[in-house]
Parts: sequence; C-alpha cells; structure tokens
Amino acid sequence: MAGAIEALYIYDSQNAVILQHNWRHRPTASAQEYITAYISHPPPRPPLIHLSNLTPPTLLFSIVHNNLTFLSPTTSEVEPLLILEFLHRIADVLEDYFTPPLIPSKIEGNYDIVAELLGEMCDDGLPFNTEPNGLRDVVLPPSIMKKLLANVTLPTGSLDPFRSTPSTISTIPWRRANVKHTSNEMYLDLLETLHCTVAPSGRPIAARVVGNMLFTAKISGIPDMLLLLRTPTARGGGGVTLESPVFHPCVRLSKWNAQPGHLSFVPPDGKFVLASYEVNMLPSFTPSISSPQQFNLPLSITTKTLQGPNSTEFEVKLTIPHSSPYCHPSSSSSSSQQNSGSSAFARIAAQSAGTSIPSQFLQGTGNSSAGSSNNPIIEDIAVYIPLPPQVRTLLNTRASKGDFLHDTEKNHVQWRLPNTAITPGATHTFKAEVVVKPTYEDDGEEDNEELSTAKLSNYDNNYDDKSTKSTVVTSGTTTPAGEKQKEKKLPPSPQVIASMPRSVLLDFTIRGALLSGLKVDSLNIVGGKGLPETVKPYKGVKYISRAGEGSVEIRC
Repeated sequence: MAGAIEALYIYDSQNAVILQHNWRHRPTASAQEYITAYISHPPPRPPLIHLSNLTPPTLLFSIVHNNLTFLSPTTSEVEPLLILEFLHRIADVLEDYFTPPLIPSKIEGNYDIVAELLGEMCDDGLPFNTEPNGLRDVVLPPSIMKKLLANVTLPTGSLDPFRSTPSTISTIPWRRANVKHTSNEMYLDLLETLHCTVAPSGRPIAARVVGNMLFTAKISGIPDMLLLLRTPTARGGGGVTLESPVFHPCVRLSKWNAQPGHLSFVPPDGKFVLASYEVNMLPSFTPSISSPQQFNLPLSITTKTLQGPNSTEFEVKLTIPHSSPYCHPSSSSSSSQQNSGSSAFARIAAQSAGTSIPSQFLQGTGNSSAGSSNNPIIEDIAVYIPLPPQVRTLLNTRASKGDFLHDTEKNHVQWRLPNTAITPGATHTFKAEVVVKPTYEDDGEEDNEELSTAKLSNYDNNYDDKSTKSTVVTSGTTTPAGEKQKEKKLPPSPQVIASMPRSVLLDFTIRGALLSGLKVDSLNIVGGKGLPETVKPYKGVKYISRAGEGSVEIRC
C-alpha cells in the first residue's frame, strides 16, 4: 500500500529509545541506526531526511516535543504533511492522557495504554481516530483505570470487562459520550499576533495579523452552538476579510460559506482551537480619498544615530499617543494590581506559539475592570535593539524610565518599561554610546602612525630645525600646529557608521481589544440535548493582541 505510516520510534534526551511501535512490516534498520542518521545532521535538523544508504531507500520524518524525539521511517511515497501532522497528534494525545509535560517515565510506566492508543489512532498504516475525545471512549485514561481496578471486582470468566460497549461510544468523533459537568461554562479567548515592518519614514511596509480562537467547553450533553462574529468597517468600506481561515472539524463549513461570520458547531469536551485566520492590515498600498486612514502602531518609535560629539551615540525614543485607545489615565493607578497578571499573559503568548492550547488561564488575571472590551489597556512594553557585530561594548547607557540589559550573548539591548510609565502622551528615551571593535587594518594604521612619528622626531633632533617646530598656545598649554586639525569634529568613519543600529524590535500586549477589530456579537446554545433548559451556562470572552519575538520591526 502506497502512502502508509510504517513505524514510530520515541527517544529521550539521551537518544535512547523508549518506545517502538510497528503498524506494518518490520523496518529494514534498527532503532539505533535511525537516531544515528538523525543526529548526524547539524541543528537545526530538517523534519524530513532521505536515507539513501538503506535498502530500500527510506524517508525519515521527525519532530521534537519536550526534549522527546519522534521518528517515523517509511519506504514508500507518502505525503510529508500527513506523517508530520500525525506525529504532532500522537504527542498531543499522549500529553492529554498523561498530563503535561510529557516525560519518558510516563510513557514507560503506561506502555499498555500507549500501545492501545497507537493501535486506535492508526489502522494498517492509515490514520484512523486522532481525536482525544473519541479516543477516551475506547481507551480508558490511567486515572479511571486505576479507580476501576481498585473498586471493582472482576466477574469470573470476563474477557474484557472494561471494553466500552457500542452504546457508550459517541457518534460524534470529536466528542465523548455521556458528558456531564456540575458547573456548565464555556470560554472563548481570541488571541492575535501582529507581524509588521515599518520603514524609516514611519510608513508601514507590511502589516499582518495572525489570530486564533481558543475555546474551552464544559457543557453537559451534546450542545449545538452558534457563534456570531462582527467584522468592523475596513478602510475600503467593506468588512475585514479573514484570510486563510482554518476550522476545527466540528465547524459546519456550509453554514460559514452561506453566512460568513456565523460559526455553527458541536464542540469537543475541553480545550481546543476553534479556528485560525489571518488579516491583512494593509489591503491597499495607495490610499484613496474614500479610505484615507492607514494602519498605525499603537506606539511611536523614532531612532537617531551618529549622535554626540564623536558621532558614536544613538537614541531610541518611544512615544505613547495622547489619543491612544489602549491607554487611560486610570491605568497607572491600577497597574500595580495588573503586574501579577501581566507576567501570566507573557507566558500565555509564549505558549500559544507551541502545540499546546492556551485557554482558561486567561480567566481571573489582573483587574476585572481594566483590560476588558470597554476598557482596553496596553502593557508589558519592551524594546529590543539588535546591535551590529562591529560593536564591542556600550558606554554611558541610560534610560529615562524602566530597566535595560545589554545581552552580549545575543548582541542586543533589552529595554523594558514598567506599566506605571504607560500614560497618554508619555515619552521615554534610551541612549547609549557604542565602542567599535578594533580591526586588523586599524591596528596596522596605528602602528604605522606611531612609527612615522618616531622617525620624524629623530629627524628633528638630529638637525635641530626649529623652523619646523612652531607651536600654538591654547588655554595655557602648547600644542603642535599640525595637531590643531584634530580638535575639529571629523565626519564619522565607516566603522562607526556600520556600528549603528539598523532596526528596533517592539514587544507589547493589549488586553481587551484586537488589532484587527474583530469582535464577538453573541455565543449561544441553539440546540442539542442533555442540558436542562433551566441551566444557563456561564459564558466568557477575552481579547488579547500582542507583538513579540521580533514580529514588529521598525527600521532605522
């Protein structure tokens, strides 16, 4: 069969195999040969390696999850994204069953459950059931298994007392059967990340938002939900277009295609990514009369280079607009209450880039009145200044507000502002003086200059030509006339010009608003069964926009 998944190998951080599972024929090489071929490539290692030295030639697919290496060899032609996505699904399912983080001892101590899961997820080399909710109906998690073994007496002659009967298996692949919750609640967290490049003139060159809708459903029975999204009026007069949308299998695509913005779905039980999308914030490069507005960053940054008496200083100025919709006069007084929540949001944004689903943790952080859709705030502002390799060190570094650090390993300056300094119209500056690394040519020129000066001195001493020793008296000191030119400010050298920063990276978090302007109009249960009509589930919606990890670049 072409395009089949043949085997799976999982290795620990010491490259020792902790699990091997075959779905089809026995592989042509050993587990040690596969990991040796994988680590022979220098990092970053590619996710697909062709092993032409094996017979038959083999394709080796790989992912890394929590210091665990997942390898899958195949000897047939196969769609690469199929196997790579399947490996990610295996890692997510194992982490869902054994709680994060996924470590070798959890796999080795539950090998029977892992083997049963792999058998259900793939049938004769073809992915079969990869939904965690559906797998829980046929493979009991370790906690439930231990309770059953401790409290239930096995009936005599029973072959498999824990096997789920067909009546307990859900007809919906992504949702468990007979779901019951004492407190019914659902949360929707909308997280957007800005990717933007700004020219030295201040005009955005590119601006794109990547969004994720993170859903947490704890509803009894089988709820049928309807989510209505509201897109604001764009600069061209129409609504914001969600480009390249990707939906969870529970979403009814026919409903979305007929009425864009209407998401109809029966959710899985627990956390999942409902949808992902992109929004181009610069739909037109030539503003027209009907659409004069252009996308602007919520903060303004200007950079000045070649400053100071020796043209070796630079300055970075950050300004918060007076009319900023994300900054309120009351934010400074309540920011002390939000500091504990701000660090949590930084961790949230970092986790969202991985495979885990960050949700629920957004609830109950910070001040309830600040950071809402009615009172959005901006916080956790940080500026990163990458330094060219010509810079040896910095002198006279100072900032009007906040803390800064010169990271010599990464060769950049990190400047962070406290939330108390984020007020309308505030301006903060960072200044520093660069010291250029000496080059081989510079050293040679200095040596030659010293040598030529020594020869000239000997020549003067031998012949005592006083006519060539005219001096200039300045402020009570005598200076040779030939050195008078050095007192003037000379233009910066090419080395100094090359040592100036070329760009500035901006990091911030906005709570209570999305940069794309997308909002949730309503989230309701419109049908289903198993939930009494008298029960009104609790609903919560959160908006977070952020920029970080070099996603916003302001060029100098």
